[in-house]
Amino acid sequence: MKRLYIFIWTLLAVGSIGAQSLSNNKGKLQAQVNPLQLTFHRLAVRRFLFTNNIPLSELKPSEVVAFNSMHPSFKVCEVDTAKAGDEAQAELSGGCLVLSSPAGEKTSQPAIYAGGINPYATYELDVRSVQLPAGGSPVEVGIDLATLGLRNRVQVMVRYGGDKPGVYLRIFTEARMVKEVIYSEGKPLQPPYLLQLQLSGNSLAIFSTRDGKTTYIGHTTPKEHLLEAVDFRNRKLASSSTFNIAASLPPASTVTIGKACSYLSPGVGQADVRFITHKDGSPLLDDNRLWFTFSCRGLGIDQSAQGVMSFNPSVFDLRFEGMIVFDHGDGLLRNDYASHLFYDDDAREWRAYTCDFGGVAGREGRGASGLVTATSSHDPRHGFSVMKAKVVTNENVPGSNEDPCIIYDSSVKKWRLLTSSFVEKNIRASIFESNQWNGKFTKIGGPVPYNSTGTVIQKIGGKRYAFIGGNGPMRVYSYPELTALGELKFDLPPHWPGAPGRIWANIISLPAGFPYRYMLLTMDRPNFPEVKGSNWSYGALYLYGAYTDDISNQ
Repeated sequence: MKRLYIFIWTLLAVGSIGAQSLSNNKGKLQAQVNPLQLTFHRLAVRRFLFTNNIPLSELKPSEVVAFNSMHPSFKVCEVDTAKAGDEAQAELSGGCLVLSSPAGEKTSQPAIYAGGINPYATYELDVRSVQLPAGGSPVEVGIDLATLGLRNRVQVMVRYGGDKPGVYLRIFTEARMVKEVIYSEGKPLQPPYLLQLQLSGNSLAIFSTRDGKTTYIGHTTPKEHLLEAVDFRNRKLASSSTFNIAASLPPASTVTIGKACSYLSPGVGQADVRFITHKDGSPLLDDNRLWFTFSCRGLGIDQSAQGVMSFNPSVFDLRFEGMIVFDHGDGLLRNDYASHLFYDDDAREWRAYTCDFGGVAGREGRGASGLVTATSSHDPRHGFSVMKAKVVTNENVPGSNEDPCIIYDSSVKKWRLLTSSFVEKNIRASIFESNQWNGKFTKIGGPVPYNSTGTVIQKIGGKRYAFIGGNGPMRVYSYPELTALGELKFDLPPHWPGAPGRIWANIISLPAGFPYRYMLLTMDRPNFPEVKGSNWSYGALYLYGAYTDDISNQ
């Protein structure tokens, strides 16, 4: 019996030593993982063009009962209050809405209710057919965003027949047209097609989709001030306005509509991707999904909004989850973006650093520091969310900055903020430190010697590094000193087989159970076709995984 006890004790001791040795070896394997030794393999790529949308409203003729109640027609009033109009015959037929003007009557101009207004929604009209009268008088059909009473309006109308057919943008103030711009003059859209109006706060873009191809038509910029009288960022104004189907129908003309709808959309390009994290920079895995923020691109730097997507890291089932806007206390919902959104588990609060692209209270355009902080007790990842925002002063974060990434480093009990800083007309990364998440910050590293965009602090092999994109390669720097260490390796980088282009460094480490321990999500930068002038309508989303010998521990 004594020999049996000795034998069992020996086995247990050897097993304990073996387990300890295995644990130590795993620790050594983890420590040996170096970002410069990894090669990131392209797993998937996708760009959304008004797809993967979140619905807001829809007029679907096949599901309408009591049409005049659900979708009444308005007419112009002398005061800002709704008044019903019966200026056109509306018939539900064959799953469509058929609008007509009887022979012998005057031209009717209905505005039929389709839904409410969101300042960052896309509005879509499915035009199936247009029948002109025998005399060739012009027929128009399009999208109308208007205050109650139709006195202040933004219209995108497609004109057929008569003089100057084409696509028209019209602005009305106090029932008077103050601006008219014609696009595609002499070339109206040929049914069937989808007419899409992408509203981006105080600017807009117009597209059409036919036979699966989306085409750019025209856009405005905030500097044109076209939407000042109908700035739907104003919550009070938007709350008393409607999205309508508009038409101008001379006698004996007909327009057939498949549906009208509005939705939140990833836009025509997705950019500025950054994983949502906990305060220490670790990934926020919720429902077995990774979450990230991105810019829902329109046309131009001002035509973006902060979007949220998620996907399961074992696949690439991208799902557009929501859009975030920012309240600076002036009654406007502003479109700051390129954010780092994180959840502070200790404070039980959602927090963000974002770029000051949407303006702040009393000011349009970018401020001196280039940064904004935002907070929310409500989970802002879902639907349409508003975060309380505050501009960051130069006293809190010195210099002009963008692309912020912030973590709490418990080893030094400090908050560390990594940004792309503007230095003598160049953009180069710097790192700052503070006792508080929202400042006051002091610079402790940088600027780096290379052009910088899309900054990230992340652990590889249990050690933190700074990853920074730029013009060309994605570079790796020491943390927190920002000493240049080398470049990340890709087998098929974005823009390949073309030359490397400016991309974001957006790397994440994953726990056991996924096929890759390290994944990287970034984008390319091809702009939307046929757009003239400055254009930031890129890009597509690229997913990468890096092979490692061990995926059993973090």
